[in-house]
Amino acid sequence: MNDESVPLCCCEYYDKNHERNHILACCCNCVDLDEAFDSLITSRSISQQHKSGMMSTLQDRLRIPWRGGAKQIAFDAALPIFIIPTMLALASVSLWWTIFSFTTVTIFLTLIFNFLIKTIPHTKFFFVWTLTSITVLYIIFEFVVIPFLEILVEENIALSIFIFGFVICWYLMKVRTKHLNKLGVGDIEFGKMGSRIQNCSVCQMKIPDRDHHCVWFDCCVGKHNQCLFIMCLFFATIALLYSSNLTLTSVCHPFVLYKTILLPDDCSDVYKLFELGISFVSALYSLLLAVLLFILFLHQLLLVSLGMTTKEWYSLPLTSRLCLGLTAKRPQNQGFLKNWSSVICWTRNNYAILNEA
Repeated sequence: MNDESVPLCCCEYYDKNHERNHILACCCNCVDLDEAFDSLITSRSISQQHKSGMMSTLQDRLRIPWRGGAKQIAFDAALPIFIIPTMLALASVSLWWTIFSFTTVTIFLTLIFNFLIKTIPHTKFFFVWTLTSITVLYIIFEFVVIPFLEILVEENIALSIFIFGFVICWYLMKVRTKHLNKLGVGDIEFGKMGSRIQNCSVCQMKIPDRDHHCVWFDCCVGKHNQCLFIMCLFFATIALLYSSNLTLTSVCHPFVLYKTILLPDDCSDVYKLFELGISFVSALYSLLLAVLLFILFLHQLLLVSLGMTTKEWYSLPLTSRLCLGLTAKRPQNQGFLKNWSSVICWTRNNYAILNEA
């Protein structure tokens, strides 16, 4: 029986079973961890139930001493805060360390993606990865690259405008989704709008014409915010490309492409100083992110033009996808102009119905 009248010491906490516990006992009564370790030793596969139980136990017991009781740390959300700075710091040592660091992190993300999605559907790992990437890249640009005195004030202002546009679109995406949740509308109201309804297992809400749940932006994407999502990808891609070019032309030997437009030429000396190295690898990381976001941007443009969702796209046979979906049956397709009109004008045409419901 727990005596809740007695204050917790800095190392005590109430666990997921509402029992008083101590962080020094974190290795005791670890049934899920024991079974997982036993499966690893005996080369047996670990069931999905044991994986979920193991992750739940780790999340509950990973804590730090704190006044008034030990505070819980979401280890999956804390990982990017350590991984990204470490990756960039190691990559700044030499070319081989750059290749090793970027390759290792790419493989790690590929392996951990499905594991976290299945075991911790509500994980904030990918969302924190996005926030950490933005923060680290911006700090490096402002406090390491700009002191090289190669960046003009108007160039920094232009970059800040692109970043501001990205943040605003991201914020409005989440606001619109939260607004749908607050309205608490159901199938009847959505039926009036002719929308396809899907339940999101992550958001725990009904989304009209749901496209997908973006774990990197921590938001469900549907017709209510798909236009903002596309704008978000556009501003992010432009900001990353622009910052990458400004950084590379500052730390490398540039050449003039056209009038005041510069491109990097010789980057052989970037690993001689830490400041040059960290700036160079941050620009490479920005460039890599920009390429991935640009591909996603083009994919979203294609889906809206075809009147399809991401799930419908990946359900198509390979031959149809190679033909850009033009040969596939598209029951929701209304034609190019109406497809885009339904996305751009969704808010104006449908929020009035939702507010009346």
